[in-house]
Amino acid sequence: MKQRCTLVFLLAFSTLAIDSRAQATVAGYWLGVTYPADPTQAVYNYTMTLTQTGTTVGGTGQTANPNVPFGGVVYISGILGGSAVSFFESDKNGNTAVKDICFWKGVMTFTSADESLIGTYQNIVNGTTCTDAGGGTIELYRIALKSPDSFCKGGPMNLKVTGKNLRWYSSDKKTTLLASGNTYSPTLTKTTTFYVTQTLYQNESPAVPITINVIEPALTISTLNTGCDKNNGSIAVAATGSSGFQYSLNSGPFQKNPLFTSLKPGSYTVVARDTLGCKTEQSITITSDAAPTITGLVSTPPKCATANGTVSVVAAGGKGPLTYSINYGVTYQASPLFTNLAGGSYTLRVRDANACEVNRAISLPSFKPMVVLSSAAVPTTCGQANGQATITTTGGTKPVQYSNDGQNYQATTIFTRLKSGDYLLTARDSAGCTVTQSVSVAASTGPQPVSIQTTAEGCGLKNGILSFSTDQHAGANEYALDGQSFQRKTAFTGLGAGTYTLTIRDAISCTLTQTVIIPLDCPNFIHLPTAFSPNRDNSNDVFTARFAFQSLSVTRFTVYDRWGATLYNRSNFTLTSGELLWDGQLNGQPAQPGTYVYRLDCQFPDGTQSSYRESVALLK
Repeated sequence: MKQRCTLVFLLAFSTLAIDSRAQATVAGYWLGVTYPADPTQAVYNYTMTLTQTGTTVGGTGQTANPNVPFGGVVYISGILGGSAVSFFESDKNGNTAVKDICFWKGVMTFTSADESLIGTYQNIVNGTTCTDAGGGTIELYRIALKSPDSFCKGGPMNLKVTGKNLRWYSSDKKTTLLASGNTYSPTLTKTTTFYVTQTLYQNESPAVPITINVIEPALTISTLNTGCDKNNGSIAVAATGSSGFQYSLNSGPFQKNPLFTSLKPGSYTVVARDTLGCKTEQSITITSDAAPTITGLVSTPPKCATANGTVSVVAAGGKGPLTYSINYGVTYQASPLFTNLAGGSYTLRVRDANACEVNRAISLPSFKPMVVLSSAAVPTTCGQANGQATITTTGGTKPVQYSNDGQNYQATTIFTRLKSGDYLLTARDSAGCTVTQSVSVAASTGPQPVSIQTTAEGCGLKNGILSFSTDQHAGANEYALDGQSFQRKTAFTGLGAGTYTLTIRDAISCTLTQTVIIPLDCPNFIHLPTAFSPNRDNSNDVFTARFAFQSLSVTRFTVYDRWGATLYNRSNFTLTSGELLWDGQLNGQPAQPGTYVYRLDCQFPDGTQSSYRESVALLK
């Protein structure tokens, strides 16, 4: 591409298709120089950032010289055939007719050995925006690692990278220079990334990361020791940190299988080697395990005439895990506990992972069951919960406890204070075995609850009424209130508000009690005292208001002297029963004894408003 003030060389190249088995790629960052055929024209270096899909190449390019006043970007398209790269420049819309600019076309040859693109270019002459048929040669280079990227830890590392005038840095900031040139032999103990640049025509390229993998295989070894004088030990190897491992035992031939079996007790050295030849080794010892031993048998005999005995084996030693049998080795289980056993003789066997076994015999006694000898029940009286039931048993394991609800047990065989009904009596011995017996406690007649109606007491009038009705035969019962004399009438009058106990007695003196509440009907009544004595003797010290409802809304409370002057005033507050209205103080000093007039404006809970204009005597 040519502009009248300066030249900017921007190229793009197509992918080189070498053959159907392997295809090179020219994608990446390239740095190079253009040499115009006209010796009077300047030589410039330039950069390319190329992409590749199959044999189609795209990308952008621009001058790498910071002193060139025109730094525009051109867009490249191309085709790759064999080792030849045909390329064409244009603007981003694919247009080559741009004022004062000559775009290029050309052919390059890709060489993988030195990662180079070298060839010729010429202007795309169109007779309008570009009439100069000039051209020249192009030389581009790309940084690529040609030596292996993985090495064994501690081994020699000879790195080779393509490019021109290379520099090796420790980071992409290019602050620490490590080496120069196309080869570098560092000493690395871990995977490291170097940042390499190349310089052409006094222009240093951006840093290209080159990662060198340091291979340090690691071994994890598990062993299975021998037992019972058998050559049945084994070594299992797990190698990590690389791939393609093979394994050797005691300098023997390498094998892909990481398991070595049929080993006798002794010391062994395991070596693992990966595809690069990196090795690691570890020593391991296989010992001879002792056979297991049975140190004890813990048993519980069967009970309750069922096969529910247990035997638990206590074993030690041997090669874990241990397994257990109670049928002469026909079957084994992981648990040392055997359940659901009947009385009889058993042989317990323990076997370890080396197939070493040990036996121990045990006998479980048979169970003698518990039986019910008799049971009896006593009916209730007066319709009360005063019935009784008894049970007698024999056998079982002492002590025996008894229950009539299956939950609460007692030592005695008799149950009292029972309601009428059916009960399942249970006897349980110390082994947890149970027997049951059903009994029935017969019912009896007695007074029945009555249906109660009440009339509330008026304010301090003692005019409350208690009346009731009953389904029983008229005149069959008598009634008393709070322990007073019995009567046959079904009503009590002249009652004050409060809680009462009604007692009902039938002809055979069976009684029944019911609780009755006489309410107070006094919704808008306030009791205001006529005198009080604020002498701090804790008796009638303050002027209060008392009432039966929850609270009183006070609009205003005012105390006057005998000439009508206001002495004390409160407004807009809520008062509870017994709470003080006035403590007998005037301006922080005790008021003089005498008679004072007051006015109380208030509102009751039902919304009724009232005013009280009374007098109160203040006494010493």
